[in-house]
Amino acid sequence: MVLCLAATSSFAQSQTPDTAAKPVQLKTVHIIQYHFFRDSAAFREEYGKEMSFRRPKFFEVYKITAVDINKLYKATQVKKNRKKIAFRHMLLDKEQEMYVNSVYTPSLVNKVTQLDGDSLQLFMRYYQPPYSFIKDASDYDIYAEIKKQYGAFVKTRDSIPSPP
Repeated sequence: MVLCLAATSSFAQSQTPDTAAKPVQLKTVHIIQYHFFRDSAAFREEYGKEMSFRRPKFFEVYKITAVDINKLYKATQVKKNRKKIAFRHMLLDKEQEMYVNSVYTPSLVNKVTQLDGDSLQLFMRYYQPPYSFIKDASDYDIYAEIKKQYGAFVKTRDSIPSPP
């Protein structure tokens, strides 16, 4: 037992302030506030060609005296045209989702419902208002909808499955 005490006391004495852990200086992080309209304009500019795609019409392909071979080729590429149209719809859905997320924020829901943490995330996931409501609603309408949905959330909180 004496040997054990001598070993621990010598270890404690061997640590000097020079060998103690020194603080690490982290790099500065600049946070840029999300601005939906600026980001939406950049999104539209980046995917402008895909957003403005439309299949050539019949009267554009067949002229009175000639056939535009290039437009005929583009019009007959059914599979490629469907993919482009589906991609455009996906981009529009993404833009609508970004708009809803810019209006329906955790801070807004927290201010109205006083929820935070996992309850807030669960509420926002299952009770997110649709784009068609958000685009035409005033701030008061959004607050009233959140309060109404919060009442339903409190009643059914236990039956909602938790996120994985």
